[in-house]
Amino acid sequence: MRRIITTVLVLMLCATSVIVWSGERAYACSCVDSNAKEKLEMYASVFTGKVVEISGPSIFSNEKNKKYTLDVDTAWKGVDAKKMTILISSLGEGACGTTLTKDQSYLIFANKNDKDGKLHSSLCSGNLQLEQAGEAINMLGKGTPVSSDDFKSSSGYRNPWMSALYGGGAVILLVLVGGWLWRKKRRRI
Repeated sequence: MRRIITTVLVLMLCATSVIVWSGERAYACSCVDSNAKEKLEMYASVFTGKVVEISGPSIFSNEKNKKYTLDVDTAWKGVDAKKMTILISSLGEGACGTTLTKDQSYLIFANKNDKDGKLHSSLCSGNLQLEQAGEAINMLGKGTPVSSDDFKSSSGYRNPWMSALYGGGAVILLVLVGGWLWRKKRRRI
């Protein structure tokens, strides 16, 4: 009898410890409801655009976000290129993730992440398919139509790597010409 009581007490102790120390806490995604006008003030970038490219994390990467590239039609705030890229969690709605569909147009609300400097959006951002965004767009007011001509720089080179390549090439050319002239002058002496 003593053995049965001891076994029952040990099993109860184990069951209690599993309940009390159940591991990590899990938090579901909870969003604060706001209208489009409030979101315009809250978010760094607000625009409409068509999804032209989707790339997701590979099986071997630590990345947890899908990358969506959108061809921007209209901007209200924070647009610096005709094609904008946003990151959205690929972990599902429980982690505030959502999905966008290629070749669909959306009203996008995104914020710049302090850690990586990239635009991030989520389920809580309230992105809407353009067909469902009529009321939100009316609330935002008239946006600015965007074209690729709006982002051409005066030098024609927007890529900083190309600028560095041309600058480096010019420095190398100057060093070679300078060395050739110095050598020519030295031979005359």
